[in-house]
Amino acid sequence: MMVTSPGLVPDAPSRPAPAPPRRRRVPLWRRLLAAVLGLALVCGAVYVQTFVLDADRLRAPLTVSGGMHDELVTDTFSARLERVEFARTIRIKKTYATDEATTDRIFMIVKVGATAPRRPVQLAAYLLTADGLRFDPTDRVPPGATFSDKWVQPGWWRSGLYFFDVPKERVAGARVVVREPQTLFGDDWVSEVSADLGLDAAEAGRMISAAKDVYEVTG
Repeated sequence: MMVTSPGLVPDAPSRPAPAPPRRRRVPLWRRLLAAVLGLALVCGAVYVQTFVLDADRLRAPLTVSGGMHDELVTDTFSARLERVEFARTIRIKKTYATDEATTDRIFMIVKVGATAPRRPVQLAAYLLTADGLRFDPTDRVPPGATFSDKWVQPGWWRSGLYFFDVPKERVAGARVVVREPQTLFGDDWVSEVSADLGLDAAEAGRMISAAKDVYEVTG
């Protein structure tokens, strides 16, 4: 018989502490699968980054390239390089006067044909040399005598001239780039065509030596 003191509760029998929960072991194949999927996601993210254009590339034009007489087609116009000539003097014949532009370099006269698929367009041009220099058309020939002042109508081919004043040593390997003029609030993604003049050093030298003394144009 157990004797207890008044007011005292007998001690409860002690119980063993619960065992800690056992960690469930992840199968090896699941760990390998998770690692492979993680690696695939990382590689995919890196690959997608190759399609993200930086600011300069977003503003870059959409260029269609070709050679002499090739019809180069964009969404807004088509153009072809029809003829290239050289002259030492440009004579601009007007209604009541005649002006002459001379240079100590050489005038390159480029004839371009163009048409448009949907809406009338005006086209600008520049000369791009083999070493990356850019020459805009000379301002010594009035715009009225050049193709830049003409409208190209849908469904009709029209031809015109661009005049460049360039150093003779820059002619070989040059290209003519034709594009719609960029406006202040226009689309940066402008279509353009780039036509190779097909002039190596020998051919450029031959054509410059045979340059016309005077090239006449109506301004």
